Amino acid sequence: MSEKALKRIKVCCSFAIAFTLVFSSLFTYREHLAETYELTFLSSFLVGIFFAVSGVLSLFDRRVPQILYLCATILLLIVFLVCITFSNQFQMSGGFVFLHVVNPLLVLAYTSFLCDLSKTSAKFVPTVAALPLLYLVFMLIFGSVTGNYIYFFMNYEKVGIWYSVLFILGILAGIFAFGFALYALNKLLQKTIHKAISR
Repeated sequence: MSEKALKRIKVCCSFAIAFTLVFSSLFTYREHLAETYELTFLSSFLVGIFFAVSGVLSLFDRRVPQILYLCATILLLIVFLVCITFSNQFQMSGGFVFLHVVNPLLVLAYTSFLCDLSKTSAKFVPTVAALPLLYLVFMLIFGSVTGNYIYFFMNYEKVGIWYSVLFILGILAGIFAFGFALYALNKLLQKTIHKAISR
C-alpha cells in the first residue's frame, strides 16, 4: 500500500467517524438537551469535532499530534467501560448504543491501525488523563452549585468522601494503564503496517 493510499484512507475514515460521532450525539440528545453536560454526550460530540478538524488538516498535509488520538480514545473508552461495568443500571437502545459502544470502538480501531505513535515519546502518554481530570473538576463544581453530581461516585455527601476519592483514584489508575497499553499496542501494530507499506 502506498503512502498516498494510506493518507486517503485516513482522511476518509476521519470524516466518516466525525459524522458518526457528531450525528449520533446530537440525534440521541435531541430530546435531552438539558443533559448535554453528561460525558456520554460531550465525549462523542467533542471527539467528533476533533476528527472533522483533523481530517481537514490532513487534506492540507498539516500534521496532527498523534497523542491527541490516544487522548480521544481514552475519553470514549471511559464511557464504554463505565457502561459495561454498570450495565445492569443502564437501559440502552437506539443512539445510546452508538454513544456507549459503537463510537468508542470506532475510535479505538482508528487509533490502533491508522494513528502512528511510533515517533511519540512515552512521556506524553500521561496527558491522556487531562480531559478526564478536567471533567472531574467540572462535575465537582457543577454538583456543588446545583446539587446534581451527574455520576453517583462524585456525590461525596451521599457515598462518603473516601469512597469518592478511591473511586477517582481507581479511574485514574485505569486511565494510565489503558493509555500505556494502547500506546504499546499501537507501536507494535505500526511496525507491521510500515513493513507492509515498504514492500
